[in-house]
This record gives sequence, C-alpha cells and structure tokens, in this order.
Amino acid sequence: MDVKIKPSDLQSVVESMLRDYGDKIYVATDDGIEAAEKVLIGNLKAATPVMNPEKAPKGYKDKKLRNGWVSTGKKYRLMRFVGNKVSVQYKGKDSPLSSILEYSEKHGHPFVKKTFDESVNEMAAAVVATIKKGV
Repeated sequence: MDVKIKPSDLQSVVESMLRDYGDKIYVATDDGIEAAEKVLIGNLKAATPVMNPEKAPKGYKDKKLRNGWVSTGKKYRLMRFVGNKVSVQYKGKDSPLSSILEYSEKHGHPFVKKTFDESVNEMAAAVVATIKKGV
C-alpha cells in the first residue's frame, strides 16, 4: 500500500478497508451458499425415487417429482431453501408429494433428510471453494 496515512486517520482507514473486505466476503459467501444449494438440488434429483404410477399416491399421474426440485429463493440473508414444486391432491388439498413420500406411513419412501445429511460435506466444500475463488 503506497498511500500516506496520517496517524490520526489510521483507525478510520483500517475500518474502511475491513468494511470493504467484509463486503467481499459477504458476496462470496452468498455465492457459496448458492453453489451449495445447487449441490443439494442435484443430489435430491439423483436420490428421488422413480415411482410406479399404479402404486403412487392418488393424483400422482405423470408428475415428474425428480425434476421438481427448485430453489425457493432468497428469503433471508445467507440462507437458501430447497423444495419440490410437485403436489398431489391429499384429503382435498394440494400437498407436496415430497412431504407425503418423506412422512406418509402408507406411501412413505423417506429420502429427503437422508440426502441432505449425506450432502452436507459436499455442500460445505462448495461454499469454501466459492469463497476462496471470490476473495
């Protein structure tokens, strides 16, 4: 740094530099979380069971659960949510098919939590790699 700083300005200059660096880290972390989200969506697509329409919950018919995994957007800072947009009629209401598969005693085929748990290290690696690239 070839800038001449007066001793009285040192604190404010350092604060400004740290603020700028913090902004870079924030943006890189946000990008990293987005990369982790993509990892999870890919893993959920791969783990989603292929359903025989005859044994599937009522209303399933030709729904493509595997392709329904999406980001639900940036609702909170540095957080992402992933969900499945495929729903079926259950007790007269549209219900997320992924929830029925995860929790139903009759049609259950739990895989969402297991896939998330198994994806944690890969998601963390994606976050770290993205932060390193961005900072």
